[in-house]
Amino acid sequence: MSRTGLFRHGLLGAFLTCFTILNAAADERLTPFTAEFTVHRNILPLGRLTLSLELKPDGSYRYTAHSQPSLLANLFSRNEVIEESQGSYLMGQITPHRYTYRDKDQQSENSEVKFDWQTEHAATTSRGVTWSQPIRAATQDKLSQQLQVRIHLAQGKQQISYQVADGGKIKNYQFRVVGEETVASSDVEYRCLRVERSKGTGASDYTIWFATELGYLPIKIERNQSGKVYRMMLDELHNLDELHREEPIDPVAK
Repeated sequence: MSRTGLFRHGLLGAFLTCFTILNAAADERLTPFTAEFTVHRNILPLGRLTLSLELKPDGSYRYTAHSQPSLLANLFSRNEVIEESQGSYLMGQITPHRYTYRDKDQQSENSEVKFDWQTEHAATTSRGVTWSQPIRAATQDKLSQQLQVRIHLAQGKQQISYQVADGGKIKNYQFRVVGEETVASSDVEYRCLRVERSKGTGASDYTIWFATELGYLPIKIERNQSGKVYRMMLDELHNLDELHREEPIDPVAK
């Protein structure tokens, strides 16, 4: 796979299965946030990822992931991508309505998925072609399932699976809690659940550390591929509710 493909699909694309903020201590409600992450391949900085969640009083949400290559990575390729999921949240259930993928430098890569819950079909548009496929109740898109998995971890679930509209197909994403560890992020150590993610019947492809003190925010994600280690780490966190805005909940001092 090319360096461009690794940046777009290998690391930042798949890492987007991992982010949102939940206020688990306050009846597991989603809370608006903006989070900044750095991405490395071994010691090479690949870029940054900004995630943001907006919530409206009517229960609708807008979840955005904006990936930008570093100056060094830009020597090999330009690849600025914005992904967005829009939908609704009710009684602990995330329901996506529309997902979009926009590549600012390669518009031929752009795609869209629209969910029609009355007919239980999802319509995918890519490269000027649109096709439809049946979906089950609670099917997610590539971003919305990131919100749903936070809710389920906050509820204490140890093994979780979702049907996800991904790349014009319906795929099964699986998450399994394998232990607890302490991870340092932004000069603070957090107690985390260590979770392995896999697709279908394949082996685990990502390891994710979810900080329980931050409402199961993933603060570290790793993937080993072809002898290289891809790593994403949380740098900054903004716009949390008052419970999280002042300081992390019960951090473990370094």
